[in-house]
Parts: sequence; C-alpha cells; structure tokens
Amino acid sequence: MMRRILPKGTSFEFLMQWDVNLIMNRINSTPRELIGAKTPYDFALGSYEKEPLNAFQLKRIDPNKVIRSPELICT
Repeated sequence: MMRRILPKGTSFEFLMQWDVNLIMNRINSTPRELIGAKTPYDFALGSYEKEPLNAFQLKRIDPNKVIRSPELICT
C-alpha cells in the first residue's frame, strides 16, 4: 500500500518522520475485509489502549478523506 503513495523508483531519502506518520496514518485508516471491514487503527484500538497508539503518533483518519496517491506528500 505504501507504493501507491510512493511509486517504485521513488527515493525514501527525502522523507521526514512527519511524512512517514502521514503515510502510515492514511494506510492504517483504510478498511480491510480481512479484519471485518475495520481499519487497522480501529482494530488496534480494540486490542490496546490509546496511549501506545498516541506514543507512535498514530491517529485515525476518516476513510472518506484518505488520500493514497503521490499527491499526499506533494501537498
């Protein structure tokens, strides 16, 4: 899923931690059939307390507002 945002051939060298968090929050806010159409974030929230998710700067993004294309980093 990361390659939808950073296509093959794209260097990861320019990424800052903020960029990685932005990408991962979008990926983890995408519903997955494998886990009952929940998002990985919601699934983790049901298994863990919110503090560990906050410690890793993970947050839920409204699935209707998730951008999974190179424009995510360019904006």
